[in-house]
Amino acid sequence: MLKDQQGFRRAAGWLARAVAFGLVLAGGVWCSGATATQPSKPAPSTATKNIKRAPSRDILQLTPEAQARAEAIAHYAAGQLYELRREPERAIAEYEAALKLDPGQVELAAKLGAEYLRRKQNDKALGVLTKAAAANSKRYEIQLLLGIAYQTVGKKDKAAIAYTAASKLDPLQIGPYQSLVGCYLRDRRTADSLKALERAFAQKSEDAHYWATLGDLYVVAMRGPDIEKAVKIVYKQKPKTDRAIECYGKAQGFAPEDLSVPFRLAGYYVMIGRPDDGIALYKKLLEKRPDVLEVRERLAYAYAAKKDFIQGAAQIEEVAKRQPLNWKVYRMLGNFYEDSKMLERAQANYEQALILNPKELELYLRVARLQVAQKHPKEAIQTLQRARDRFPVSARVPYFHGLIYSSMKDYPAAVEAFAQAEAMAKARTEDKELMDSAFYFYYGAAAERAKQFDLATKLFRQSIKLNPDNDESCNYLGYMFAEKNINLKEAEELVKHALKIQPKNGAFLDSLGWVYYRKGDYRKALQYVSEAAKSDAAKEDATVFEHLADIYLKLGKKDLAREQLRKGIGIEPNNKSVAEKLKMLGDGPQKTTPAVAPAKP
Repeated sequence: MLKDQQGFRRAAGWLARAVAFGLVLAGGVWCSGATATQPSKPAPSTATKNIKRAPSRDILQLTPEAQARAEAIAHYAAGQLYELRREPERAIAEYEAALKLDPGQVELAAKLGAEYLRRKQNDKALGVLTKAAAANSKRYEIQLLLGIAYQTVGKKDKAAIAYTAASKLDPLQIGPYQSLVGCYLRDRRTADSLKALERAFAQKSEDAHYWATLGDLYVVAMRGPDIEKAVKIVYKQKPKTDRAIECYGKAQGFAPEDLSVPFRLAGYYVMIGRPDDGIALYKKLLEKRPDVLEVRERLAYAYAAKKDFIQGAAQIEEVAKRQPLNWKVYRMLGNFYEDSKMLERAQANYEQALILNPKELELYLRVARLQVAQKHPKEAIQTLQRARDRFPVSARVPYFHGLIYSSMKDYPAAVEAFAQAEAMAKARTEDKELMDSAFYFYYGAAAERAKQFDLATKLFRQSIKLNPDNDESCNYLGYMFAEKNINLKEAEELVKHALKIQPKNGAFLDSLGWVYYRKGDYRKALQYVSEAAKSDAAKEDATVFEHLADIYLKLGKKDLAREQLRKGIGIEPNNKSVAEKLKMLGDGPQKTTPAVAPAKP
């Protein structure tokens, strides 16, 4: 190791001596740095300004400034050599020493700042880039990196300032606009993102990449939150042309051979409800590149947007003819047919893909999912058993087992499967992401239906902890508390939170009404459950009408209660609870009336 260091130092020493005599480092950082003082033509006098003659006429000495620069270059050269040797830690140490001796080197500061960001050493990145920006206020690269550093540490306002500065320093670079728009959109500042895009749109760039990327940014921004309000703020009147289409058109004009531009434009046409225009472009692309799989797929979905599933499937079937052993083609066909609600064909294609590639776990899960959707849960269990035999340590397999057992209403088996999935995921890093809020909701629902209420409570609380806005978990736990007639204050808070997210959800309205029923506030209970009875949820659930009947009974209105129970029987003729309550009210078999919302008393 010492021998290597000595070699590096010898090379660096040669570079230092070269500077002493005014030599230029071709292609090195110090050739282009903001503070470099190399002359534009041979000028021995410039070099000798950096040299003092020692008392002995045979020895030369550098001035302190020249000595610092020479040492900086020596460190930089050593860093370069360490990089060649793939010793990044030593290289960075040398670069740090070089920048400390000569802080005006922009490229080196940018290099170090970018490396610190890559390593997530954000404080170091900010330190280097802030100093570099102060010393070199007109270098857009430094401002761009500084913006990234600020955004990384959550200082969004400072990031936006840095990105804006970068875009103004070099307005023909698309990178600063891209970063600025992304920053604004993540902060839900749609109007500001449009203003930045309009500034970029006003530039006179002749770079196809610039315009294609700007088109992409308009596509994203025009789907941002509060876009209609933002458009009114930014434009006195809406532009006559679609900005994204115009940008893609400019890109095509500057690079007509670049097929990625019409590909993007075709996708945008489909997205904004112009599938015929998209289809026309995709067809032109296929004339030039008939074997490009992704174009065929997009063309298929363009046809699907027109509900022309036959033409869509034909495109991918054409690829299957050309590539009969490509399992990805059959997976693609499966995707298409599944999205088109043609489940039997989708399953057949997934199974064909599985024959060609039995090592792809996702295919087993897709087949099993479709088998459940087609009311074949036992076949789905068999498919998952095949997956378990091949992938014995994957938590995804027992997770799917839990979902399928739940669909079969075998809730104890579902709970056991979910528990196994949780244990396996905790022991396997690549599966930990499966243990999200949705997982604990499904697990909790199975536990509640298996009458394991304490476990269900724990699981729903975990689901809400992972995602406080999981409205299904909030509602389920709140309703469960109301059913058990416990924790009613918390139940009310949970269901109200769910209703903030989905104010018109019939099931949630019924849950809140039932909480008030348990609290003895029958007027409020009637208000919310009556509203629930008007929703689509009531068309398939007799529980809403049973709750209404219970409320009317508390209010002493037996006739209205009887009427609601009849509606419940009309929806679920085999509902024992509703039938028993009707019998208790002395009601015999009667013709049921359509389920409509009751009039308020």
